[in-house]
Amino acid sequence: MSNGTGTWMILLFVLVAFPIFFTILWVGVTLLMSFIGGWGKVAKQYPASERPSSGAVLMHVTGMFGVASYKRVLTVITTDAGLYIENRKVFRPGHHPLFIPFSAIHNARKQTLFFWEYVAFDVDDLASVRLPSKVFAGTPVAIAP
Repeated sequence: MSNGTGTWMILLFVLVAFPIFFTILWVGVTLLMSFIGGWGKVAKQYPASERPSSGAVLMHVTGMFGVASYKRVLTVITTDAGLYIENRKVFRPGHHPLFIPFSAIHNARKQTLFFWEYVAFDVDDLASVRLPSKVFAGTPVAIAP
């Protein structure tokens, strides 16, 4: 194999094979996060049919589903009936938008981790979730201290 052929093979790999490999890896990791954290279970029980047209919108929200951490990639819309939660599109594989009614939120308790004040709660028996306290301002969710 001449040096020119080897260079073309490397270039072909970098331009074709690596993007395909990276995309498969990216989708695999996001699907794994959804499975491990419980987002997938919540999405099956509480899928969002559409984005609410009204409500308090918080963008770039940090939250956790189980052990899966979502740093500044969530959009949360608080409506009169519940919470609409979606992930950024680039992280969307396995993370369909959710609409969690307030009636499905149990054991809400305020907690602090370093400087992050959040509310930890259970979505029925599907997943443990942590979202910033400001998400629950003016909602009917009873938060234990």
